[in-house]
Amino acid sequence: MALIERDRKLSNVSYFLGALAHGAEQNLGKGSFSFGFLAGKKFGAQAAEGVEQSSDPAKAVAILRGALEKQGIWWEFEPFAGDGQLVTDGEDGERIMRLVFRTCIVRSALFRYGHEQKRMLCYMSHGVFAGAMEKVMPGCSVKLEILHAGPNACLKEMIWKVKP
Repeated sequence: MALIERDRKLSNVSYFLGALAHGAEQNLGKGSFSFGFLAGKKFGAQAAEGVEQSSDPAKAVAILRGALEKQGIWWEFEPFAGDGQLVTDGEDGERIMRLVFRTCIVRSALFRYGHEQKRMLCYMSHGVFAGAMEKVMPGCSVKLEILHAGPNACLKEMIWKVKP
């Protein structure tokens, strides 16, 4: 019985998050995306305070996932080597690694409320990831870009650059 009660409460929280994001987007427009990103980035930096550091992106992803799990944040993501390469070169010294995000509370919240992906809550989760990853890979600026958002997983690119 306790499990059913917990799931009901989680479902209600998910619905609330979806409604909150929808309302913010209606009132703030696209400004809600940067608002969500900045709030998430601060949270991510705090969640990864004092973690092990690495300049190896695959190791950094594993470190971050483990650090978030220790904080009680279950977020299943991993490198995606669909084309056989883990890291590629981007523009202006940027490096790119594709990641697959399987379990995502944001996706669950949006589906519960009936709101579309690639909106404010996704940008907030991107901020969490970027803020935390910048703690794991110090001296780098990090961002995420969505390549595909789906019901079972999202494919994203982690793009980072060493700060001058």
